[in-house]
Amino acid sequence: MAKKYISLRGKFSLAPIVEGVVGAMRELGNMPDFTLEITADKIEHTESMSGDDTTDLVLYNTTAVSFSGTLEQVDADNLAFILSGKNIAVPTKTVTGINLGEVTKGQKIKLEGFNLSTPTVTDGASPAVAIESTKYKLNAVYGTIEFLEDLPAVIVGYTTGAVTHTTIASDFGAEYALFFEGIDKISKDKVFLALHRTIKSPDSSFELIHEEFGSYEISGDALGDLTKDKDGALGLYGYYTQIPKAPTP
Repeated sequence: MAKKYISLRGKFSLAPIVEGVVGAMRELGNMPDFTLEITADKIEHTESMSGDDTTDLVLYNTTAVSFSGTLEQVDADNLAFILSGKNIAVPTKTVTGINLGEVTKGQKIKLEGFNLSTPTVTDGASPAVAIESTKYKLNAVYGTIEFLEDLPAVIVGYTTGAVTHTTIASDFGAEYALFFEGIDKISKDKVFLALHRTIKSPDSSFELIHEEFGSYEISGDALGDLTKDKDGALGLYGYYTQIPKAPTP
C-alpha cells in the first residue's frame, strides 16, 4: 500500500457574517500553527447478559468543533480580533480651558488625546498669563504633562491629533466564516478548509513586552449552520477538500 504523509502550509482568512451574509475574506497573515479539535459527549450502553458487562452500544450525543492558533501579524483588524474589540476612529478636536487645579512638583497628568499641537499652559488668572515652559514637560505624542515645580493653578488647552482606538473586550459574539487555502509540501496538492460559522473565545492574553517577535494565541468554536445539509458535501460545521491536480490538456 502506498504511503501517504502530509505536511501542510497555507493562508488563513476570516470573513465577517452580518445578518447571515458572509462578507469579503480578509487574510490573517502568517500563522505558524493552527489546530482543529473535534469532540463529542459519549454515552455508553453496557449489556448485562454475558456476565462480562461489555459495552455493546455507543451514542454520540453532542458534537463540538473548536480551533486554536497563533497570530503573528498584528495589523489593526487582527488587533481588534485578538482583543475582542472594535476599531474606533477618533477625529482631531480642539479643547480649551481644562482646569488642572493646583499641581505639585513631579506630578504627571494624562491629557485627553495624542499628538497634541498648539498647546497653551496658563496660570488661570484674568487675563491669563502663560506659564514658562521650564516649569513643566509636555510629551505631545503621548499627551502627558509633568510639572517640574509646584504651581497654584494650571489651565491647559491644545488640539488633538486623529488616532484610532482599539477597544478591549467589547465585541464578544461576532461571527466569522473561516477559510484555509493550503498546500501539501510533500505531494504539492492543494487543500481547502471552510468553517461556515465561527466565534472567537473571549479568553485571550496580550503581551506588551517582547524579547523576540510578538505572537498571540487565539481560540474559538465552530457553530453549526443549519442551512447546510448534515449528510451533504458541505456538512453542518464545514468541510475539508483535497483538490486534485487538474488534468493535463
